[in-house]
Amino acid sequence: MSRQIETQHSITRLNQDFLQCAVYDSDDCKARLIGVEHIIFDRLFETLPQEQQKLWHSHAYEIKSGLWVNPRIPEMIRKPELDNLTKTYGKFWCTWQVDRGDRLPVGAPALMMSPQGVKLGKIDPELVRKRDDKYNISTEALQGSTLEIEEPGCINPQADYWKQHGKGIAIHIESTKMKLRAPFP
Repeated sequence: MSRQIETQHSITRLNQDFLQCAVYDSDDCKARLIGVEHIIFDRLFETLPQEQQKLWHSHAYEIKSGLWVNPRIPEMIRKPELDNLTKTYGKFWCTWQVDRGDRLPVGAPALMMSPQGVKLGKIDPELVRKRDDKYNISTEALQGSTLEIEEPGCINPQADYWKQHGKGIAIHIESTKMKLRAPFP
């Protein structure tokens, strides 16, 4: 909850309800692949068991607040895509903790949380200013352009687990005996 990072997503749409993203720490030629995010639409999210739903975060706040940007994408494409993406949920596993200064991707993957409009989920304004300067954009203007984007009627309360419960989800690495497969005849 005390660490924030810039992410750049390279997105592939597998079908109308499912996107997969390679996530990088920047968009320059020395960008490091820091994780993977899967994005699903609400109708698919609702089919997941509750234990799985708590691993996902909603995207409506990121989009409505102007935090989610698609630099250099024409408005006629950007706007309908953002409208659709407000109804999505993401599960982002970060495998390289570059903000800690890790020179290599070491340790267990971390389940990342999405910014939200609550105290612990607020983005550092300096990160936003740097982003705006880099891409010559205005978060305030982006917020104005997303006003007419309709918010989902209801964000599933199982999503954004950290916001609802004040707890994150962590992976602990432990040795375990491997099950051997029977040899082929």
